[in-house]
Amino acid sequence: MFSVLLTILFLVSMKQADPNQKYLDYLSKSLVDHDGMKMNIKWSQIDGEKSWSQIGVIEILGKKRFFLDTDQQSVKIDNNQIITYYKNESGKIIYDTLIEDSYDIFDFLSGDFSGFIITNSTANREAIQLDYHLDTFNIRGKIWIKQKLYQPIKFTFGNNSERPGQYIEVEITNYSPLTNGSLFNSFSPDAMEIIDLRE
Repeated sequence: MFSVLLTILFLVSMKQADPNQKYLDYLSKSLVDHDGMKMNIKWSQIDGEKSWSQIGVIEILGKKRFFLDTDQQSVKIDNNQIITYYKNESGKIIYDTLIEDSYDIFDFLSGDFSGFIITNSTANREAIQLDYHLDTFNIRGKIWIKQKLYQPIKFTFGNNSERPGQYIEVEITNYSPLTNGSLFNSFSPDAMEIIDLRE
């Protein structure tokens, strides 16, 4: 009787296992298993038919160590500290800390896909598309990754269930090792105004 029960439990667990989970595992590995990566990106905020885009670079130097640089701003994340520098005439810098028990794009880039549910997947010769939902934070979107290499191509990130047409889209136009110095390490802007929101 005991062995029959174990067999049933094993079969149920196999049936419930998500075959798409392996793609998230491969993607996570490509995002963390390196000595520094650089992404050339197009960062867009979409709201229905309206969109605002910036071209820039994201450096990934380890878990919770990132640098985002666009023509309008630079954002440095070092563990739980976030520094935002606005490149307009005010030259403002804001020091802040990351919100605990939340999930944002930088958690995504750190390869943390715990709690992700894949609701649909499609594939062609070049890419795999995964539709995902993160129940805990009511986040949903899509991920495109390269076949075989499992590197990110593009992802969307939305957290407003009442406005599904409102989301962030990040398209990765180049993904390569970080070789010629780091913006993260050389970041030292001259600020005309400093705001410190850290507690």
